[in-house]
Amino acid sequence: MKFVQKNACFIALFLLGIGFLSSCKDKDIIGGERDPGKPTVFSDFSPKQGAIRTRLYISGDNFGSDVSKIQVYIGERELKVVGANGKQIYCWVPGQTTTGQVRVVINGDSGSPVEHTFSDQFNYLKSTSVGTLVGNVDQNGNSGIIDGSFEEAGFTYPGWITYEPGSNSVFVTEIDRAVRKIDLAARTVSTLITNGQASFAKLQTTTLSTDTDTLYLVDDNGNRSTPNKVAIAYTLRSENYRRVHPALWDVGAYGVAPHPMHGGLFYTVTNGTPIKKAVPDPVTGELVPKELYRIGGNLSTLIFFHPSGNYAYIMAHSRIYKSMYNWDKQELEPAIIFAGGVAGDVDAIGTSARISRAYQGIFVKNPAYAGQEDEYDFYFCDQNNHSVRILAPNGMVTTFAGKGSPTPDGSKSGYIDGDPRLEARFAEPTGIDYDVERKIFYIAERVNKRIRTIAVEQ
Repeated sequence: MKFVQKNACFIALFLLGIGFLSSCKDKDIIGGERDPGKPTVFSDFSPKQGAIRTRLYISGDNFGSDVSKIQVYIGERELKVVGANGKQIYCWVPGQTTTGQVRVVINGDSGSPVEHTFSDQFNYLKSTSVGTLVGNVDQNGNSGIIDGSFEEAGFTYPGWITYEPGSNSVFVTEIDRAVRKIDLAARTVSTLITNGQASFAKLQTTTLSTDTDTLYLVDDNGNRSTPNKVAIAYTLRSENYRRVHPALWDVGAYGVAPHPMHGGLFYTVTNGTPIKKAVPDPVTGELVPKELYRIGGNLSTLIFFHPSGNYAYIMAHSRIYKSMYNWDKQELEPAIIFAGGVAGDVDAIGTSARISRAYQGIFVKNPAYAGQEDEYDFYFCDQNNHSVRILAPNGMVTTFAGKGSPTPDGSKSGYIDGDPRLEARFAEPTGIDYDVERKIFYIAERVNKRIRTIAVEQ
């Protein structure tokens, strides 16, 4: 019953919002166009406090309805103006806002703009919240590889995320299919590379070089035995990531990790799970495989370097291995199980923790560790547990987001935004990366076919 009531409330609010936005486009509404011969009145704003994505309403008269001429600020932080109908301005409060006075600027076609600052302050409440960035699906949850604006764009099987800070873009690997680019400023999605280019068979992952100018493309080739396939290719920022060049031939690859200090490539292969390094051939100078050691089994493993380069985590389904880096040999040493063991879902330390499909991960500095030997937590997607989890330097595994809003059937998956632990739900999240400057995680979900965000405020 609570679930039905909650959805009924949501639908009512949604319809109310549609009605408001529609009214903003209606030229016949009262006060639809601003009259420069009449005074502009600023009465109040509400609510007086809120967190990220709070709807802020400013009431008054003679605002006009052209949102391109209206600017709203809380302190120095500009808000997103969604609509206006002459008597009310409707805004969204963005993340990383601070408590401050609300200021409104309305520009006219000629003359000085009208500006007003309310005496009351808006009290910004810091929070961590899960949201949806982009991913258009139909009523049955179906979509496709569709380019266009955020309102139009769709995904088929988004499984891997690479954030590129230089252009403020997100690369999304559609597993086995394509590499897409999300332009966060333009709010558009485009397709960069498809499976048919450079003899790709099954695109799996992408990784930026240490200087972020090169995007490595990894292909497992759909086989575990045929040699001399393009396992790792690359594309360049200077070429707008449109041309593909071969980098290394092997049976295939699953994930690649450049060393953060010197850029040397280490990669994983599904055939017997070897950990390999790309080394230059002494005669030709071309990169060739060098096997370092094997994890064992036929698992799809992935590798991630700590920012210091001192060690790497190797994800192997229910286990996370730790491999120390030998600086003299410039190689990774045989790995030990650092967290997990038997598949399950338990927050605990070391091998007492239970994980059910560790996938992409990212190291994020934790201010609470300042001055310690290791200042980074490792955030990773647990695909089958439909959650984002954290591996601390001491081996402690905790759940960061997902599995909120309990259901009677005990299901862990779903699609709900909101508080990371109390409300948010994911469905097979496998891709994650982090924008350090804006403190935003980007999450790729295979089942929901969406790119989600987790905005972290400290």
